[in-house]
Amino acid sequence: MAPVRRMLGTSVFLCVAALSFVQAGKILVVPVEGSHWINIKILMMELFQRGHELTFLRPSNSLYIDEYSEEFRVINVPVAETYALSRDEFEKHALEWVFRVATTKHSSPFSLAWNFIQAIQSGIQPVSAAVSALFEDSTIMTNLRNANFDLVLADPYNIAGPMLAHHLKLPMVFFGRWMPTEDIHFATAPSPLSYVPVINSRMTDKMVFSERVTNVLMFSMYYAASHLLIYPVYDKLCQLYLHTDVGIFEMYKKADIYLMKVDFVFEFPRPIMPNAVYIGGFQCKPSKPLPHDLQEFMDGASQGVVVFSLGTLVKYLPYNIAREIAAGLAQLSEKVIWRYAGEKLDTLGNNTMVADWIPQNDILGHPNTKAFLAHGGENGVYEAIYHGVPIVGIPLFGDQYENILRLKTRGAAILLDNLADVTSEEIFSAVRLVIDDPSYGAAMKHLSKLHRDTPISPMNAAVFWTEFTMRHGGAGHLQAVGNNLPWYQYYLLDVITFIVLIVTVCISLVYKFLKAIFRKCCSRKKKRD
Repeated sequence: MAPVRRMLGTSVFLCVAALSFVQAGKILVVPVEGSHWINIKILMMELFQRGHELTFLRPSNSLYIDEYSEEFRVINVPVAETYALSRDEFEKHALEWVFRVATTKHSSPFSLAWNFIQAIQSGIQPVSAAVSALFEDSTIMTNLRNANFDLVLADPYNIAGPMLAHHLKLPMVFFGRWMPTEDIHFATAPSPLSYVPVINSRMTDKMVFSERVTNVLMFSMYYAASHLLIYPVYDKLCQLYLHTDVGIFEMYKKADIYLMKVDFVFEFPRPIMPNAVYIGGFQCKPSKPLPHDLQEFMDGASQGVVVFSLGTLVKYLPYNIAREIAAGLAQLSEKVIWRYAGEKLDTLGNNTMVADWIPQNDILGHPNTKAFLAHGGENGVYEAIYHGVPIVGIPLFGDQYENILRLKTRGAAILLDNLADVTSEEIFSAVRLVIDDPSYGAAMKHLSKLHRDTPISPMNAAVFWTEFTMRHGGAGHLQAVGNNLPWYQYYLLDVITFIVLIVTVCISLVYKFLKAIFRKCCSRKKKRD
């Protein structure tokens, strides 16, 4: 009986292996720099381990995207040196911009929105140069056409993704929620502005009248900037290289699947479409053992540990701000781990360990971690939710304020929106409150339970729908027809106009009929008199 079982087990294994081999696909990946690359690479590794062959495009002036890879095929796209910066130069300019935005007191959300639009406009030239370099390289384009890819996996922030999918006539999966100018939800799903706040509005889904007015005006501002200033530039690239009148905005709406790094445990509820798959926290995992020095530091923290990190890019802070924060953290009875590579601080406490890099997920998963002092970046927020660690948020730019605000509305975070003049006392009081008030920890642990209680993990969902799209040559059956309707049909303006016209005609006829009867009755009365 044992040999039969062994033969049966071997047969099943071979069948599964053969099936995996048959279903293995060839995927063209179009990534974006920085944390975007870090995230998509996690999904790429998972797909690689499941037998898929992945090729990714890398501009020659890329600072973060790997130049070489043992797992993936790399296509380096030569880009003009005009837009080439060293990593140190880029980080210097980027941090100067971040600190300028974070320390500027804005009179209204509109000034934030305008700064956001200006930042996007500043990227048009380098993006256009990279796209032109790609499509004008006949060798690369010939190789891409002959490679017989099954799918384009693209970060929606990079317009080369939808352009290549259109050119190569391939199904496309988007990974991420941000288009060059807006949340991709606004392009693909109904987004009622009465309760769906736009980026930089600094509002929740519960808006009073004045906030709804602001939300509508800000959306109009983004829409006008997108369709009048930004997309027309990219549309010209589509006409030049793809010989089509289909604009870049329409190409975004033609994606087969949208892998959204969102979880409604955290995000405000909103309308969704059937081809949107929500994978917020897909990168989170149980913590692993720490390096010896960190493990010893964490295990020896009888009062607990506070973790402080401002993300991949921000390795240091302006000296006066860092000094105030260090002084506030020094007052804590808990130990502190701070990812920091700036000047030595004279206010740094004996309780604080400073490191150039930290294994953030593994530290947040340690049982002695009590609070997370963070900027509100997407990765850190989901890692904190996954491990149930409450947050003290110091947002810097982009969607970070809104990320912390969402957690604040759920009672799991404190928001400090004054980096420019933050004091040591404010830092100390906020961290002390989030640790000592059990409601913050309880709220975050509740979110953690909700986040983990799912029939399929976010990573497995991302892999399944990517493979699903390859197996079926797309997922067009999930695309709403509404995405292709003219705006006047989408909003039923033609129907409303027709109904108003019919009602107006009917009222006019009734009015004229009654008027005629009234005149006739009056004329008879006069004759009698």
